[in-house]
Amino acid sequence: MKLDNIPISKIDFDDDTYLLGSRIDSPLLLNSIKEIGLINPPILRDKNHVYQIISGYKRLKACKELGIEEVFSRVYKSGEISNEECLKIVFYENQERLSDMERAELLLKFKRLCGLEQNELTQRVLPFLGIVPSRKNFEKYKRLAELEREIKDAFYSQKISIEQVIILSEMPSPIRIEILNRVLLKSKMNTNETREVVREIIDITARDKRDVKEIIDEIEIKIGQRDVKTDLLRREVKLMRYPMLARVEEEFKGCLKSLNLPKDVTVHHPPFFEGNYIEFRMKIESAQRLSEILSYLASVLHNGLLNKLLGIVKEGRQRGNFT
Repeated sequence: MKLDNIPISKIDFDDDTYLLGSRIDSPLLLNSIKEIGLINPPILRDKNHVYQIISGYKRLKACKELGIEEVFSRVYKSGEISNEECLKIVFYENQERLSDMERAELLLKFKRLCGLEQNELTQRVLPFLGIVPSRKNFEKYKRLAELEREIKDAFYSQKISIEQVIILSEMPSPIRIEILNRVLLKSKMNTNETREVVREIIDITARDKRDVKEIIDEIEIKIGQRDVKTDLLRREVKLMRYPMLARVEEEFKGCLKSLNLPKDVTVHHPPFFEGNYIEFRMKIESAQRLSEILSYLASVLHNGLLNKLLGIVKEGRQRGNFT
């Protein structure tokens, strides 16, 4: 290995053999190099006077965009370093900031570039990458590594979380792309909400023998195609998955109407009937008004309508869980 000034024109930017992570340019990196220069020299391999990038792809690309003609680099001769040694350099250069996705990509590069089999990847490479060696973890990171670029870019641009990526990785390819573009990128959901919505969409496709695209088409007709609130999306998926919930919802509204509550009192059931309770909300302007409302609610309690309302909520919970 030697230190040398290498012309940017002789660096092969089309060779992404050792590139990990986002392909998206970083304005922060470009501005940093513009202001203070390139502090950490990139690492290259000389392949007949055309230089392959081992580490520093994004730094070099920023230098190229800034019009820098030569870059001080660490250079290995072609036969001086193996693919496995190059991959280890990539890891050591980036280990402090590697995401699970980048570790997955690196694992796949060890497999493809070094010809390592599953057992060696599991027992030797996973611990090297800081991952507990097990067949389950090998399969998990392999699935992540083999995901479509579209999903990886959504993760690297922070549009979806690594937990959502893992959920997508457990699904067949055409389905996960449809879910990504038409569900996850349009509605902000946490991990549990994502898992629930995805599971129920898959259940609907199996039950109705329809594809995911048809199911999402139907949902979009009801809620629109733009960004939607998570609760609205979950509600429509729930109603499609458990159609009896719609009937229970109507029963709840009918019973609530018969209570003839004052306008300053509202009653709510838990979202999707996921609970055995009802919630009363009151707007009061005086102690006298509160006393009147409580007296009315006491009369409602005695006529049995409140128990009927609670019974409907309980039925809705059963329908949502088991229908």
